[in-house]
Amino acid sequence: MNKIQLTITPQELEILRLKASSLGYNVTKYIKFLISRETYSFIERVPEYPLPKKVARLAQTALDEHREGKSIELKDVDDLDTL
Repeated sequence: MNKIQLTITPQELEILRLKASSLGYNVTKYIKFLISRETYSFIERVPEYPLPKKVARLAQTALDEHREGKSIELKDVDDLDTL
């Protein structure tokens, strides 16, 4: 856990108190809420890129084969020689 220290004006503190109390929070909890909300909104903006169709088909085939028990677990890179 990290600790952050902020210096704010009395006017900013009063605005934060009003907003926090409207949600039933104290100022500290409200600031944590704001940071959490901003963090999650950033995560939602991280772009996702679809796989090319050929790669998606290969991945789906591999997943299907694994579910059917056709895959083997390699314990070491040297196990590749036994394939």
